[in-house]
Amino acid sequence: MKTIRRYHLQPTKTQTVQLPAGSEILNVQAKGDDSPVLWALVDPERDEQERTITLYVTATEMPDNPGRYCGSFQIYEGSLEFHAFESVATDNTE
Repeated sequence: MKTIRRYHLQPTKTQTVQLPAGSEILNVQAKGDDSPVLWALVDPERDEQERTITLYVTATEMPDNPGRYCGSFQIYEGSLEFHAFESVATDNTE
């Protein structure tokens, strides 16, 4: 049975998140204490796999194909704006 789970991110450029295989990333936003959070629709019975998330700050350079857009968020009372993308190297729908 699938469920929605949250995963806390760090405000660093690139990081990996362990998600069950076939998970669908739904959104990334800041929650309360300026902590970025990723929400995903997951099947907790599936084996976990690494997924790579890259955060880009507004008005900074980024590659032509940054990956699949996951969401945007602001932290520190809106003084920093981030845009989250998942690197799509392989099909994540095993």
